Amino acid sequence: MRAALIKLGFADARDRLTAAGIALLLAALWELAARGGWIDMYLFPPPSRIAKGLVTLARNDLAENVLITVGRLLGGLLLGVVPGVLFGLAAGSLPRLHRIVDPFIAAIHPLPKIVLFPLFIVIFGIGEWSKVSSIALTVFFPSMINSAAGARQIPPLYREVIRNYGGGRLAAFRHVILPGSLPMILNGIRVAVNLGLLVTIAMEFTVVSPGIGSIIWLALQTMRIEQLYAGIVVISVIGVTLNMPIQWLLRRTAQWQ
Repeated sequence: MRAALIKLGFADARDRLTAAGIALLLAALWELAARGGWIDMYLFPPPSRIAKGLVTLARNDLAENVLITVGRLLGGLLLGVVPGVLFGLAAGSLPRLHRIVDPFIAAIHPLPKIVLFPLFIVIFGIGEWSKVSSIALTVFFPSMINSAAGARQIPPLYREVIRNYGGGRLAAFRHVILPGSLPMILNGIRVAVNLGLLVTIAMEFTVVSPGIGSIIWLALQTMRIEQLYAGIVVISVIGVTLNMPIQWLLRRTAQWQ
């Protein structure tokens, strides 16, 4: 098993290097196309200009805005993912509870959560609580739905084995439901992180509050296109950085995946 995991690690590193090589190749082609006049350099500034825009942002208040956006997102994730995972495992383990709550989930989940943001502003004001609550509601549903799906896919035979050996519901949860649901839980959290980041940036656009969204909005208003692209790059880096520990946990705790 150890040799297989080491081999898988080498294959994963090789694939990541391949992806990085493709990204560098695309950036080089973009640079050549812009410099050669094949694309509009103003609307599609070459990566070298985007890098300069990124340096300009870094010299100003980029770090502060990144911390604000990430802190806002992490607060919403904490308030939404934890109850979402716990409630999802409960709903997936208890068929009756799942039948009761499923109509409510089907009614609320399709709503774009950003349209509820004005309601949260009315309830909590224009401060941080309205933003964090909107993020929490957004990330609750993918966490809950994936956790419930993970718990439901566990064969009932495994729980019967625990009962036959004298284990109760807590033992079944600890040794069967939680480990068996872990891949789906982590994938649900990964989706939740991406959706939460999207909603966070959208809210920063809406109320023009400090954060990465405000940097992009200001760049758009002043037509500093290279800084607009630089802000997009920063958002991508945040997304990749937040997804890395989730993927690491998935490899460590669900090695059979």
